[in-house]
Order: sequence, then structure tokens, then C-alpha cells
Amino acid sequence: MQHLVDQLVHAGLSEREAKVYLVSLSLGEANVQEIAHATQIMRTTVYNVIDGLVEHGLMKSVERKGKKFYIAESPEHVVTMLKSKADALLKRMESLEESLPEFMAVENKHKDRPRVYYFEGKEGIKQLSRRYEEVSGDFFEIAPYDKIREFFGEHEFDSHKETLTKNRIHGRIIIIADKPPVEFMRRMHQRFGWEIRYMEPSVAPMDGHMSVKGSEVYGFSYEGVPMGVLIENPALASAMHRVFEMAWESAPTDIAFP
Repeated sequence: MQHLVDQLVHAGLSEREAKVYLVSLSLGEANVQEIAHATQIMRTTVYNVIDGLVEHGLMKSVERKGKKFYIAESPEHVVTMLKSKADALLKRMESLEESLPEFMAVENKHKDRPRVYYFEGKEGIKQLSRRYEEVSGDFFEIAPYDKIREFFGEHEFDSHKETLTKNRIHGRIIIIADKPPVEFMRRMHQRFGWEIRYMEPSVAPMDGHMSVKGSEVYGFSYEGVPMGVLIENPALASAMHRVFEMAWESAPTDIAFP
């Protein structure tokens, strides 16, 4: 009988399901105790196995004088079960084939293609900030001062700066604000050694926060649902770095540290 068990297992049944089905097929009507005795499987386990076979459409139950008996369906039902599974698999395959162009568009085939990551909500912004702290390399950023101070608590803001300094990361920052936060800029330069310049919103209107660090470009938006984006691409980071340099050179030096 083992070769029949192997055939049923090959068809998708478990070893126990195959044994219970074959024994039930040979017994005709039988209760759980009889099936358990014939298969040498614990009765509690047989209940679970029978439930699976009923779900597959390979067994059914009948009641005789208040007692429940189980009957194995004809072996033809095994073929029917396989055809049903094959049809379902074919439909899934056809559905996947229809979506294949979209999957191909997402696939990163080229090593130079940018890798983009999105972060949402305050926790997402914090996660992206931690990533920013860990990446080596100097940073260059344009930051909307008031928006950042509204979004981050004082402790979070200071902790972020302290971590960057601990990791010996140097930076240049253009601060955008309605009024130049001179004391803040001086303290940032004196404490962390960062170079800082100021621009008015009328000259550089920005609600978002942009930064370049190493081969990565970071973007933060604090309006509505906070969003962060990270783009890993050396060429794009280099281009953004050049844009930053032009902005840096055009920033007034009358409010600058040093």
C-alpha cells in the first residue's frame, strides 16, 4: 500500500492524510476509533486529519443511530482535487503574467540605477534620521529652520546633532528662516564646527528639507503627513552637491559662521 500512499503524497496530501484516506477507502463506513486503530495514528490526530480531507473533498461524514461515521470519497475525487488546484494555479499564473510589466519596472536591473526608500510619519522620519547619523561623509543641507524646530522636540534635535558630532561628521548648512537665528547659528558653529549661512524665504522658499551625504540624497517634508525619502545614487548625489555649492556661493556672508 505504500506506493499508493506515495502517489497521494505526490498529489499534495500529507503522509497522514494519505494513510487515513486509503484506510477509510478500504473500510467503507468507519468511526474515528476504527480508523485510528487501522492507521496506528492517535485518535485526536485522526480528527484533525479527517477535517483536512473533508476540506479537500475527499471524505464525508454520516450519522447512524446518533453515531458519526466517515466515508472516503471515490478515488476520482483525488483527480478532481488536482484539477481544481491546477485551475487555481493557472489563474494565479495568468494574473501574475498580467502584472509582470509592473514587476519588471520595479526590478533594479542596473547597478547604477538609483535605489529609493520611503519613510512615512514621525517614526519614519526618526528612522531615516538614524540612518543619516550612521552614514559616513560630510553633509550639505538646506534646512527650513522653523519647520524643523516645530517638528522635533528640543531633546530630539539636540540628540541628533550630538550624534553627528560624535561620529565626527562635518557639515555645511544653509538655514532658511523668517528671521536669522543668529545665536543658534553661532552656537552650532562653535559647538559642532559646522559652517552655516542664512537665506531669507523670499530668496529660497522651502518647506522641505534637503541634504546630501556621501552618495545619498535625503529629502524631508513636514507638511501634513510627514514624509522622508532616501535616494542612493552617486551621480545624483554629486549633481545635488553641485547645486548646493551654487546655493552656498549665492548665500549672503553678512550672517555666516565662520
